Amino acid sequence: MNVCMMVANPILYDGRVIRHAKTLVEAGHRVTVIGVIGPNDSDGELPSDTPFAVRRLRRQRRGLLPQAIWATTALRQRIAQKLVSALPDSVLGQLAAIADLAVATSAVELTALTIGTSYDVFHGNDLNTLPAVAWAAQLHGTPYLYDAHEFYIEESPTLTQTEKRARQLCEQRLSQRAFAVLTVNDLLADELMQRHQIARPVVVRNVPPRFQTTDPLELPVGPTGTLRLLYHGTHIGLRQPGTDDVLRAMARLRNDVQLHLTLRGQISHLEQRELTARVRELGLMGRVETAPPVPGPTALLQAAVDQHEEVGLAFHPPLSGNFRLATSSKVYEYQVAGLAVCATDVPGNHVILDDQAGVFYPFGDDEKLAAVLKELAQDRPRLQRLRHSAHQRGRTEFAWESERQRLLAVYDALSKRVERRA
Repeated sequence: MNVCMMVANPILYDGRVIRHAKTLVEAGHRVTVIGVIGPNDSDGELPSDTPFAVRRLRRQRRGLLPQAIWATTALRQRIAQKLVSALPDSVLGQLAAIADLAVATSAVELTALTIGTSYDVFHGNDLNTLPAVAWAAQLHGTPYLYDAHEFYIEESPTLTQTEKRARQLCEQRLSQRAFAVLTVNDLLADELMQRHQIARPVVVRNVPPRFQTTDPLELPVGPTGTLRLLYHGTHIGLRQPGTDDVLRAMARLRNDVQLHLTLRGQISHLEQRELTARVRELGLMGRVETAPPVPGPTALLQAAVDQHEEVGLAFHPPLSGNFRLATSSKVYEYQVAGLAVCATDVPGNHVILDDQAGVFYPFGDDEKLAAVLKELAQDRPRLQRLRHSAHQRGRTEFAWESERQRLLAVYDALSKRVERRA
């Protein structure tokens, strides 16, 4: 089949999308991934040996015309949101595209990019591409899939009631029309099934490819009282929930243990200055460094190993339904790389992490976090056991080589439908 996947980011660092596209190509499908480079996103190209085609909608505000187009798009979304707020459900049910436009800024432009090419199926990643794939599928007369990486109706505590209403209306209606819905863990699958009255979504966990690295039990235990911490994300800095937790915890311990923190991801010049000022204020100069993101499914894992990282940090504040239920891919990646995990105590983390491979702390409680980190730094044999358990799970349970079959099963069923229609 000729597959069109969409994602509302530049693709470069989206491990799930890249992994799915490569898997489908390996299974004999042709794949084009359409992404979006937003006004504040870093530009760049995927490696030359990328086995799928890439197209991208560029949203950078460079020049008068691009700025005018972006302003028009944003205005369109704001008008749609006002209508969602004002109109009753009975009217919105007849004017469904209003809710779609309120949710997806680039839906019209993404749909337009599919014109002129014949696709057999559209695969939308995240709610902000769902309207585009649904419209494109209708335009081409083909089915579509919806891959919900998170719980978008309650994605953030800052969402307004209007935004939540638009997301509910859009996601429910278009999920019910999809050939299948995919998601990343059982908690989200159950929630989406009940909320939208759909068949239970197929769970395809966001695990990386199998990665060969030395079992931590074979590594030196390391000096007592030291600990190397890693946090990685799409964006980093003080504006990311949890960053200040660990900085305050490190400040509490600066005279007791030697901690080093690497923050890996994109960071603006302003956010870098803010972070540097906070590090200086807390007396942590020389103990915190930032590093750029690395592309590719195993590059991050290799970077963690090369930098001798020992504990991966996963912050999920329990401030919205999404933070409680969603599972971050970084928790898998840390374990596959042989790192122990220090995570916030929320259900989404407990789904894929146990006390044999990691430790938990209450979000926002830097005193508890400091105690957890101090214990790991002082009890190096325990740290080594946690890392060993994480490493073993990464080699068996959390390997993409076994998880990929769930994705391919959905596409096998879809291929049979397409063949029958042909």
